[in-house]
Amino acid sequence: MTALQQVTFPVYGMNCASCASKLTTAFNEIDGIEANVNITLEKATLSIDEAALATPIATEVVSVLQKKGYQTDYQQISFEADWSCSSCVETTLNALKKHPLVLDVKANFATQMVYIETLESFINDQFIEQLIVLSPYKLTRKIAITSQQQLQKKQQQEQKKQQKEKLSLAFAVLLSLPFWLAMINMVFSDTPLLAPWLELALATPLQFIVGARFYKGAWSSIKNFSANMDVLVVLGTSAAYFFSLYMLLEGSTAHLYFETSALVIVLIRLGKYLEFRAKQASSKAVSALSQLQAIGALVKKGKEFKRVLIEHVQVNDLIQIAAGDKVPVDGVIVEGSSYLDEALLTGESRPILKNIGDEVFAGTLNGDGVLLMKSTAVNEQTKLHQIIQLVESAQMSKAPILQLVDKISSIFVPIVLGIAVITFGAWWFVGGDFEQALMHSVAVLVIACPCALGLATPTAMVVGTGLAAQKGILIKDINTLQLAHKLNHIAFDKTGTLTKGQVSLDNITSFHHDFFSLLLGLQQASKHPIAKAVIDHCQSLDVKAVEVSDIQSIHGEGIHGRFNDDDLIAGNSKLLARFNINLTEQLAIHAVNVDQEQNIIYVCYQQTLIGYFVIADQLRPESKEAIEDLHKLGLSTILLSGDKHSVVQAMSKQLGIKTFYAEQTPEQKLQQLSDLQQDSLVAMVGDGVNDAPALAKADVSIAMGGGSDVAKQTAAMTLMRDDPRLIAVAIKLSRATWSTIRQNLFWAFIFNTLAIPAAAFGYLNPTIAAIAMTISSLTVLSNSLLLKRTRLK
Repeated sequence: MTALQQVTFPVYGMNCASCASKLTTAFNEIDGIEANVNITLEKATLSIDEAALATPIATEVVSVLQKKGYQTDYQQISFEADWSCSSCVETTLNALKKHPLVLDVKANFATQMVYIETLESFINDQFIEQLIVLSPYKLTRKIAITSQQQLQKKQQQEQKKQQKEKLSLAFAVLLSLPFWLAMINMVFSDTPLLAPWLELALATPLQFIVGARFYKGAWSSIKNFSANMDVLVVLGTSAAYFFSLYMLLEGSTAHLYFETSALVIVLIRLGKYLEFRAKQASSKAVSALSQLQAIGALVKKGKEFKRVLIEHVQVNDLIQIAAGDKVPVDGVIVEGSSYLDEALLTGESRPILKNIGDEVFAGTLNGDGVLLMKSTAVNEQTKLHQIIQLVESAQMSKAPILQLVDKISSIFVPIVLGIAVITFGAWWFVGGDFEQALMHSVAVLVIACPCALGLATPTAMVVGTGLAAQKGILIKDINTLQLAHKLNHIAFDKTGTLTKGQVSLDNITSFHHDFFSLLLGLQQASKHPIAKAVIDHCQSLDVKAVEVSDIQSIHGEGIHGRFNDDDLIAGNSKLLARFNINLTEQLAIHAVNVDQEQNIIYVCYQQTLIGYFVIADQLRPESKEAIEDLHKLGLSTILLSGDKHSVVQAMSKQLGIKTFYAEQTPEQKLQQLSDLQQDSLVAMVGDGVNDAPALAKADVSIAMGGGSDVAKQTAAMTLMRDDPRLIAVAIKLSRATWSTIRQNLFWAFIFNTLAIPAAAFGYLNPTIAAIAMTISSLTVLSNSLLLKRTRLK
């Protein structure tokens, strides 16, 4: 940064010049900043001097804006990192957080990604370059996926990297073959197979060419006053190599350990390659979603349709989708109908019929019809891209267990170095044999490689969230995946969650031959949900409406009009009373009893009851099975609803839910959750704006895919299709993932607990230690990848 760098950013919410003046004053109170806020342009300009370099400017700016009630634009940028262990991640995070214009930094070792949040206006070439220079490890700016070409470029880069890894490994294995043969020969003969100078010639390129990456990693770590796994590798192999070189130059060839340093390098290099492959395998969910994006679109230009690249499609473009083509962007059908396959996007295997007015989404596959659609969201705004971002975000965030593992790894290396020093000193002091002391200390350094701790656990999380995405479950916060396996209760909202959220007619009772014609005539001009349900039902019966005049609606009561100069009304008991109709007498005339707790609409003509029907919300066909699945998993279910007691009670009985609370306000739902959370973990499932507070309060929050934006933004987990059975699937996946994590941690800890003392007491030589370390890492990695075989109904 220069001595006087200027940054300008928008400020929204100012109403007058006084607002700008007060905000200017508040900004100027930050040390090292001179501010000018322009009310006309709605922008603030900050001049920052060198004294502010140590000040978290972005954080203080945001704090001032929040206190004053103003807003600005934020943006997250991403980088690909080159790390070799989890402690490298912590070192990078700590370095990047020192930049004064950075708001927040997140990273994930498994995906090798860094995400930096700041104000949108702060991002420029200079800012990017400063971050790259500030990082102790190589960072490469990642461009957001907006086209198939960018995805292909990334895949090509991955293929080149994989090819380079293969060639490097092949070179290492080829050079090490004589050492393997020499070790086998030692079993059957006392005569060395390789000449000492040939061992040196083979070991040197393995140590300094194949092992160069370990030296680079160790140096970066030491420069930042930390010690990572590379430090262990470099110390162990260098000690064996240079000790052997010293002995060779002194003329002694009896005790050379070139093969030890060489084979340790090769084995760890093999482990790194397999780790690289594992990380590639764990990110296939994102790749599969990215490949759904179409390359181009057939857009109407004037009177003709022309094919344009996907990044050139604009909102409100008319786009033609041929049979068998992918939908290029999100939009609405304006002409035609067809079945669309949305399996990879929503998890629904059955093609869905789409007609005029229906929404279609980027990446879905058109069937045999030709569609004309109007685009409503393009590029980063599409549902497909948002899903990709959510999956990456879930894989990026850290659960408490991962934070614990990272903390252990950061102190693990110094402890091992201490044990190695003590081992060397003890063996040299007791036995007086420098060579023996060196070999035992080298064995300690090699066996203690923390790969299992640093990689296998986050890989399990990545595989778990990727598998969830394939099943139509989006997990925004990886902590949710960790908590879900410990849940005790699942609380449900009713409308739109366990029901379709659509009004339907139930228990229709008619006393008049023209009941439906009169009812349709009264309701057909109304936009009310009840009117829509009436119209849909009457159309299914092919009913013709009579002509009704003077139609008026009364909020909360119903609707009335005139037919043949007589009153025609449809509404509740309050509306009947308004027209002096005695409901009790009318029901008695027809000798019927009704449940007054139900939502009943009475229809009267000429002051006489001609029929009635109950307003019902249709139960989702999957709801009963979903509740049964949760009960089989040992979870209790609770229904929280704002609906009438009788309605909620009847639905609870139908679904098999024993505990329910009716006529609940959002505040009362919060209280119910708080009571449950006193001694247990609770999940909340909802879809509406009124469910948002309860979703925010719950330990695990789950939103229905068809719910409100507020609910989906609040929830940590979203079901991409409105199927509550996915909740049980998510819990099963959480349990499987957590089981894998516990297995991984057990094997990692038990291995180090047993192996390090064994090496320190002389039971393992460096070569055997290297083999054992590699097997340990491969074991937990393979166990993580076995999650993909989890059977989820």
